[in-house]
Amino acid sequence: MESELFPIKRGVRQGDPISPKLFTAAIEMIFRKAELKHGLNVDGETLNKLRFADNVALVTEDTKSMEEQLNNLNKISLESGLKMHKGKTKYMINFESHENIQINKEKIEEVPNYKYLGQTTYLKETTKKEVTCRIRAGWNCFGKNREIFLDDKMPISLKRQVYDQCILPTMTYGCQTWSMTKAVGQKLRVAQRAMERKMLGLKLTDKISCKEIRNKTQVSDIAQYIAKQKWKWAGHVARIQDNRWTLRVTEWQPRNGKRSRGRQARRWRDDNRDL
Repeated sequence: MESELFPIKRGVRQGDPISPKLFTAAIEMIFRKAELKHGLNVDGETLNKLRFADNVALVTEDTKSMEEQLNNLNKISLESGLKMHKGKTKYMINFESHENIQINKEKIEEVPNYKYLGQTTYLKETTKKEVTCRIRAGWNCFGKNREIFLDDKMPISLKRQVYDQCILPTMTYGCQTWSMTKAVGQKLRVAQRAMERKMLGLKLTDKISCKEIRNKTQVSDIAQYIAKQKWKWAGHVARIQDNRWTLRVTEWQPRNGKRSRGRQARRWRDDNRDL
């Protein structure tokens, strides 16, 4: 049964456990009212949005449809007491277009890449650029723990534990979605070897072989770690029994285009097929 309407004159405090539940309920109500009609045709069904908490990604086939859906969503959000952040709202396109997208006659910025759920999305060469960002983040984390890694009195077992628990997850965040190539794998290994030399207080001029260094540090090999993570994710996707987009998009074969001639870009599934 539904109760009678009652006025709410106070909000919840930041960090209150009920806050995310109320926000989720409000977002769900907004999207039900919005009734997004445009999207990408995936095997006869329309994919028009991806949502995770307050991070929302809309998908359409042209800029006009995107502008229509954004303005519709913004209107309903304002009616519900929520305001769309124009500074964080960006759009990306993978086709030539001279049209701009506006919300209430305010132009939205077009960007070549955007960070969504902690991973930067690019239209081309996604993995190579993302790996560069991950290596940079790994070195930042290494620097924050330099008192441990650069201390000669610190046992290597403790350094290895900190590396496996802090540095490795930072460098491989989101690796389940990467399309690995030999160049990408080599780039990650070079960064890992440099960190191992720092941990042991060695230099390149010392001419110590990589095999000998690995025998001393015994850290988890980054390439093998990524392969295990990808296999775990592939197994998770294969076990999905419902109609989630995760499985459907993974198995989707677009019917309206062909791959270009010449050497093809490596796909996510190629790693699992070759192993």
